[in-house]
Amino acid sequence: MYAPAMRSRLAADDGIGTTYPRGWYLVEWSERLAPGEVKPARYLGRDFVLFRSEAGEARLFDAHCPHLGAHFGYGGRVEGDSIVCPFHAWRFDGAGACTEVPYATRVPAKARVRSYELREHSGMILAYFDRPGRAPEYEVPPLSEYGHPGWTELVVSEMEIATQAREVIENVADRAHFSPVHDTNIHSFEVEVDGPRATQKSRVGRFIRGKEMLGDSSATYYGPAVQFTTIAWVHPTVLINAHIPLDEERLLLRFAVLMKKPEGVEVPRSALQVHIDAMSEGYLQDVTIWENKRWRDQPILADTDGPIGAVRRWYASFFDACP
Repeated sequence: MYAPAMRSRLAADDGIGTTYPRGWYLVEWSERLAPGEVKPARYLGRDFVLFRSEAGEARLFDAHCPHLGAHFGYGGRVEGDSIVCPFHAWRFDGAGACTEVPYATRVPAKARVRSYELREHSGMILAYFDRPGRAPEYEVPPLSEYGHPGWTELVVSEMEIATQAREVIENVADRAHFSPVHDTNIHSFEVEVDGPRATQKSRVGRFIRGKEMLGDSSATYYGPAVQFTTIAWVHPTVLINAHIPLDEERLLLRFAVLMKKPEGVEVPRSALQVHIDAMSEGYLQDVTIWENKRWRDQPILADTDGPIGAVRRWYASFFDACP
């Protein structure tokens, strides 16, 4: 049975590892969380609070205070490294432990809120979702191009769509859809699965003003939800493509672009926006199909569809096995 269809173990972890794959997810762009800022968030069918300490450290907690259930994201405030509940001003440190109850003589021993392991690099705030106590199985590497003087700034965008993550992931292997959906010729195409990584390497051609322009790309998923793509085109380009389920029927897609600067030339933000717009347009071509198709656990495949089965098995490895 395909892993996301499992529904029998949704008690202990609210679906992380069963309905939703464990791994690293992009929960916010770094530039969109200021020191001292508190933000409510809802991912994976549950509520969180994201905040940044006064010293600049990003934190992600379960949203509700263990006292009487107030949501930290609505009225909570940052003081130093801590977040203070808006209801009774209980204070929780960066690890989620309650350190102060201002009107009590002692802090209840069990007063803590679950915190999540974060990594912040390459303009991203990444959170690792899994069962409590299990360490990350892999890492998402930093992008060496980010912050490099020879590359542009990161330009970001996002969209919400009504589909499931497995539909997005399947594009890694679905060679046959490129021509009818994206009007793109595939000259070479291969997929390699290596532990937590799945990489698609391709050479594609598109006709521009009657001439076919060729480009080489290498797109690697680091775990089930964060993909980096390098494109050798007129100007070398790096793309970030990340998704996170909001619930079982909706996804938030986030993407960003970096471009290598021509020697001695500043690339205007408008030029980067062209790439963002092109990515959005490409996704929208898929989205119309994703939002209206029916998932097939056992599809009838042609011999040149691409390694769809291999990518499905790779994706299923991020789910816990049934007991």
